Parts: sequence; structure tokens; C-alpha cells
Amino acid sequence: MLGVPPTNQGRFAAYCIVIGVLLCGTASTQEQPRPAADLSSIKHFIFIVKENRSFDHLFGAFEPPPYGATTGLTSTGQVIPLGRSPDVTPRDIGHSWLATLQAMNNGKMDSFDLIGAASPSLACTANQDYLCYTQFTQQDIPNYWAYARNFVLADQHFSAIHAESFPSHLYTVAAQSGGVISNISKNGIGCDTPGAAVTVIDTQGHVSSQFPCFSFQTLADTLEAANISWKYYADGESIWNPLDAIDSIRNTSLWQKVVPSDQLLTDAANGTLPSVSWVVTGSPWMEHPTRSMCAGENWTVQHLNAIMQGPDWNSTVVFITWDEFGGFYDHVPPPQTDYYGLGPRVPLLIISPYARPGYISHTQYEFASFLKLVEERFNLAPLTLRDQTANDTLDSFDFAQQPLAPLVLQTRNCSPASTTALDFPPQKVAKASAVKTVSVSNFGSSNLSISSIALTGSDFSKTTTCGSSVPAYGVCTVSVTFTPKSTGKRTGTLTITDSDVTSPQVVALNGTGTNVALSANPLRFGRQTVGTTSAVMSSNLTNTGATTLSISSIIVGGVDYTKGTDCTTSLAPGATCKISAKLTPTTTGTRYGTVTITDSDPTSPQVLSLTGVGTEVSASPASLTFANQMVGTTSPPQKVTFKNVGTTALNVTSVAVLGSYSQPILYDYTQTNTCVGSIPPGGSCTLNVSFTPTVKGTISDTLTIYHSDADSPLSVKLTGTGI
Repeated sequence: MLGVPPTNQGRFAAYCIVIGVLLCGTASTQEQPRPAADLSSIKHFIFIVKENRSFDHLFGAFEPPPYGATTGLTSTGQVIPLGRSPDVTPRDIGHSWLATLQAMNNGKMDSFDLIGAASPSLACTANQDYLCYTQFTQQDIPNYWAYARNFVLADQHFSAIHAESFPSHLYTVAAQSGGVISNISKNGIGCDTPGAAVTVIDTQGHVSSQFPCFSFQTLADTLEAANISWKYYADGESIWNPLDAIDSIRNTSLWQKVVPSDQLLTDAANGTLPSVSWVVTGSPWMEHPTRSMCAGENWTVQHLNAIMQGPDWNSTVVFITWDEFGGFYDHVPPPQTDYYGLGPRVPLLIISPYARPGYISHTQYEFASFLKLVEERFNLAPLTLRDQTANDTLDSFDFAQQPLAPLVLQTRNCSPASTTALDFPPQKVAKASAVKTVSVSNFGSSNLSISSIALTGSDFSKTTTCGSSVPAYGVCTVSVTFTPKSTGKRTGTLTITDSDVTSPQVVALNGTGTNVALSANPLRFGRQTVGTTSAVMSSNLTNTGATTLSISSIIVGGVDYTKGTDCTTSLAPGATCKISAKLTPTTTGTRYGTVTITDSDPTSPQVLSLTGVGTEVSASPASLTFANQMVGTTSPPQKVTFKNVGTTALNVTSVAVLGSYSQPILYDYTQTNTCVGSIPPGGSCTLNVSFTPTVKGTISDTLTIYHSDADSPLSVKLTGTGI
């Protein structure tokens, strides 16, 4: 079995690189000795799949280190606390194939803050809110934590693919995605949507666009052939219903076994649960960002209560997971079992009379672990290598124990206000901040009346789209701006009075006024050959106030950095001084540093982050620009020379062409190379790149070279225009 052992050392095992992803981890065994299992005790398997949350986002505060985290590492080397997540997030966060690879950063798990840099609507951070570095507490999701305390929480459970929801859901039924790495194109659903398309990539990096109607076998097909009952509970046709893209089901009478999600309530109450069930939910209960976690948890509680109070409870196991990380931070590097995954950790709850009570499983699981357990129970053949080699979940069961009683929980009153606090980053006095928003959601089936939206605190102002009422299941927003009148801590409150039982909802407003500004933060030095010194980079420190700023110290941190400054012990009103730094990397890989300025401003100390990459490789040229090229025709090749400038042999594992974050992989550039393999010190190899535009307009991709040094990969920008 492939996997990572449940030790801190094992979880950070060595990685191989193949076409832009980490491909191999170390082997592991089940953490606990397998009990004398009698799987025949379980007659009903239910797999509930929620949306887009990482383990640290939901349960990082539940479990102490090393398995849970309450701080996160950013691309500048900063370790920042994971803030408290709003119940309804103000935006989605990027979680595509490329965004996931970017966040994972070859197992360093330190670049989540770079997600969405080119697509602000999907950004990790807006107005320094670091939304992707947030998590829930027990107070926010008490019932999910109650299930974890009374049944099983798996903290080494990984999403099946480092990609978004549609391919992830394919893995839940088929232990593969057929190479699909994207959601279905806009307005597309599956087999019954002409013109729909998905991006497919093979294990050689070849990319194509395909109609999303596939013929590979799913567990539903296997169950049907074995005359074992099954249902897929889903609210209509959507990308969250993968069977809509399986020809043998969507275009046959088996589609009748795809039923509304709330039919689970009826089947549970009547004792007519099938042997195997999958359950996905529609909006607003799916928990996808910009939907309410509270409302989603209530849906889960309602359906689990029905199962536990029904006649099938004593022979049932329920698995609850989230389909992928949704852009939210997780600190554990996913072990890579093949080209497509695994992806970042997602929570898994295992709920059954036979679940080990209060047990935290450290065994490596993925979606195929559920499939494998079903296959073992009913003596079915595996679908792919994934479910054949995955760990099952038997360490999480004790069939000899007294069966656990139902844990019937109460649903909660979800506050219409999306958060209880808005925290603004330090803001220049008298200058308006970027806007932060509070969503007001109506979770009911009748209008929510709003009688007032009041704001206190002279440093804050508001606008709103909310009128006198919010329609059933509707949302409006209150936008708040922070304009500090003076330095120091500034506070206020936003009070929403409405017809909900939680009224009034009070949102604390917090900010700090400052008269200190840094012109650039962080300073990014890029790649620098080990042992050589970079050019100087600088940031201007400005006193924007009306009184003199006293400066007590300016200290550099990080062995790879030296600083220079013309700042003295004071800075006059309106004056500017310069803080500079140079990078001399002592080894390969990302090199972090800081310059800490201690002064008389209330926001002191100010920290200037420094980041760069030590390297022993080079590519010449660093970018390629192609002349205008007619669509469908191929340009002459251009050459890139890759060189090992270090003192030891270097192994190039693979080369790939990847697209931009906002425009995922397109097959517009092709490459051939002499690089894969060992390159001696001082040695070089050649890559030849050709441009074949598939569309008109500017097309930017990246030639990416994966190698054995810590600074891998090396990228060369590619730009051309199709005409």
C-alpha cells in the first residue's frame, strides 16, 4: 500500500517530481493492528460529500500539532495565525489544478497567499484579509466537532486529485477522473449538454478539451452488475453530480437511481436505505465558499439524525468528507501516489455504531479508501490502481465493541450576518481603506425584514444593498470602509436589527491608524545563484504624520540577507528614508528574511519581508517571445539552454508546459528536450519550444523544468500571439 506513516517525519517524506507534481511518497502500513473485522455487520454505506474546505480550515484547532495547525506559512516566510473564518465568506478562493500546485509549491505548502494574484475575485487575500489563512472554531461548527469527539476523525485523509470539484467527485465514484482536471465549462453539466467541455491532461502532459460524457466504469456500475442496491442522492444535474457525466448511467435507466438529496430522509425513516449511497447537496447547504457553514452543518445534522433514528442505524456507516481544499490553507504535504494526486488534506468523519469512539485515525486515506471498503465488504474487484492500493478504513472500526448509540443533535439558529467582526489592516490616517463586507443571508423560506442597519465609530462608514427586507434564501451586503482619524486602535460596531431570532446581529469593527508607510513590502529578489550577491532592492519608509517619528532600531533577520539604510534615529513629518537589502543565498531553495523597524508609531514594529530563491541552475534566455503566428500553424522552434552551475550532479525529472493561473493549460506550445536525466556540474542541455496557437490573441504559458534541487522548478515565460 502506498502512503505516509503517521509520524511527523514520515508525513514530510521525500518527494519525486513528474510533470509539475510531486509523484512519490514513502510506503506505510495501517497505524493500528487490524481488529478481527466482521464487515458483514455493515449493510449500508453512505458517503456524504460536502464542498471545498481543508482539514486545517475546519479541524486545525481541534487537534494539537503536528496534525492540526493554527498558524500558516506564507510565501515570504511569515508564520501568521489562522484567523477566524466568517460563516459566509465574501468570495470564493482559487482552487484549480494550477492554483493547487501553486499553493502546494512542491510540498513546501507555503504559497497559498499567492493564489489569485492575477484574478482578484479568487484571491487568497484582499485588503490583507488572508481569507485562505482562516479556520473555524468549536463555537462556529459545534456539531461537526461533536461528531469528531464521539466517533472518528481522520487527519490523514487527502482529496484524490489536486484539482477542483468536478474531477474530485469523479474520483468518489470511479477512483479516477479520466484525466479530467477542470470543472465543466460554463453552462455545461454532462452527457446531456451539447457544447460542454472539460480540460483533460494525460500523464505525459498532453492537454485536450473533451466533451464530459465518459465510458469508464464506476462503483455504481459494479454494484449494479452484482445486483447490490445503490442510489446517488443529488439535487438535480450539476458538476457536483458526477454520474451525469457517465454514459452508462446518464443515458440508461440507471439514471432513475439518481434521486433528490432529501429522499435520504424518507429512505432512512422507512428503513429502505440501499447498500451503498452517495449524497451531495445543492445550494445553500453545500458549504462551498460564499455559502453558510452553519446552514450546511444544519443540513448534515438533519440527515444524520434521520439515519440515526431510523431502523437501519445499527447496520450503517456514514462517511462525511469535503471534496477538495477550496483554496484554504493546510500544512501537511500531500503524498503523491500518481500524476494526479493526492491533493491537499480534507476532513473525514466516520460515523457508525462500530466506529471507535473519540478515535483520531492517522492512517492515510483518500476517496478510494471508501470505495475499497465497499469492495472488500461485497467482494468486488477494484476499479483502478487507486482503490486497489489505497488503505481501507478498518483501523477506525471496532466490531467487538458495544454498538454506539445514536448521537442526535440539535440544529442551530444561523445568524444572517456572515461574521461577528471586521478587522482592518493598519491604515494611513485620513485615507480610506479598501472595502470589507458583511453578507446578510436569509436562510428561511419567507422574507427577512430589516428594520435598521446602524453604525457607531466615527472612523467607519457604510453603504448597503439591503433594503427593508431580504427575500427567501436571498443575500444582501453591507460594505464598511475604515478611515482613521488618528493613530492607534480605532473601534466601532455595526448593528443589524431584523426579524430573525438572532436579532440584533452585532459586528465589531477594528482597525489601527498609522503614520508610517513602506513603499514596497515584501521585497522579492527572485532567483540568485548560491554564493553570489544580488542587486540591491529597496523600500522607502515614509512618515505621513504631522510630528517627528522616532526610530529606535532597524534590524535584519535571516542569514542570507544584509541591509543598508539612510534612516537615522528620527524622521521628520512628510520625510522619507530608504531601507535596502541584498541576498546572498547560502543554499538552494526559498530563502526568507526580514527587516524589523521599531519606532514611535502605534503600529510598531513594522516588518519588511524579504524573500528569494537560492539556485544552482540557470536558463537562457529567461523568456521566449514568438512572432505573430496564424492559428493552427506552427512556428520555427526557439531554443532555451538549461545549465547546472552547481558543484554536484543534477537530475532533471521532467519538463512541462503549463498555462497561467487565470487561463489554465492550453496546448499552444510544445517542447522537445535533451534534459531529462543527469546533468554534471557545469553541464547543460537544450530545450526547443514551438508555438501553435489554438486561438487568436496573446497566449502566455510557462515552460517548467523540474529538477532535483530544492529550488525546483525553474520556469521560462512563453508569450506569443495567434492571428
